[in-house]
Amino acid sequence: MNTQHKVAMLRPIEPVSIDPACLALLRDTNSANQADNNVAEALEDVALGLSRIAGAYRQDRFDDIKTEGIAIGEIAGRIGLERMARVAFTVATLAKGSDGVALSANLARLVRLGNDALSEIWDLQDQIV
Repeated sequence: MNTQHKVAMLRPIEPVSIDPACLALLRDTNSANQADNNVAEALEDVALGLSRIAGAYRQDRFDDIKTEGIAIGEIAGRIGLERMARVAFTVATLAKGSDGVALSANLARLVRLGNDALSEIWDLQDQIV
């Protein structure tokens, strides 16, 4: 008897939410060019941080996960990515504990949110230019 079972592939999707007030504040306190440079630099820092935190997780470097989580959270909060900031701070907190399942789930969510946010912001910049 040859029975085939259908396997569902789940891909969690969360909409990217950027707080426009944070971006407006960056523009108000800086020139437009300086604000754009600050956002571009922050996005690069987030991308590098996501790469470093994933590497730290693969190598069981929990102190580095905590440090990177805090850094990503601060940067994300500064540019209006509040949900991503909250998840990054959660990852940093979980890196100090013993709940490996929660840490891996939140780290996967952080990487997913980060990648989606970076893609969306870069797409927006492409439309403006």
